[in-house]
Amino acid sequence: MKGFLIRMIKFNETTKTYGNKRVLKKLSFEINEGDFVLLVGKNGCGKSTILKLLSGNIHPDKLNMVYKPKYAAYLPEKLTLPKNIKVSKYIELLEEIYNFDIYNLYNYLEIPDKLIGELSKGNLQKLGLITLISANKNLLILDEPTEGMDDVAKAKMVDLLKGLNKAKKTIIISTHDVRDYKRISNKKIFYIEDGKLN
Repeated sequence: MKGFLIRMIKFNETTKTYGNKRVLKKLSFEINEGDFVLLVGKNGCGKSTILKLLSGNIHPDKLNMVYKPKYAAYLPEKLTLPKNIKVSKYIELLEEIYNFDIYNLYNYLEIPDKLIGELSKGNLQKLGLITLISANKNLLILDEPTEGMDDVAKAKMVDLLKGLNKAKKTIIISTHDVRDYKRISNKKIFYIEDGKLN
């Protein structure tokens, strides 16, 4: 049906507690299929916890979170990739595993062909995004994906995410600076402060 929105995710007064510290405090919001969502807030406000809930790495205190996507890929802020392999070889392995042509992405993002362990944080984030794209999932969850990048690299990353969203991918990003995504006209912004929507 034209214009029909499929609700993918619903937080219904969702809470998450670590030990004696409640990180998320009755958080409620909805995300529909095809949304481009920014979770905006300072470090420690709960953004990464939300992404970990969405990725299935952790669970809420109670079953008050509706989560329907079966095909999600998660890019954490601190990415772990094999360090002692060159980038070009890693790209070849991704193409072999996923049967997905990503060499043009590698060239577009201008990642130097060196050992992964020698990459800067920004270039490691680029390689992480390529890893997500190669898996060809419908939902992409990214934690501070432009951190450590210069303005040119940020623009390329955001343009790539914009194209993926136009190709019907649902994208959820945590960031502390919404200005990085000023060219995304259809974005939804959820401001998070102290574990709650502000």
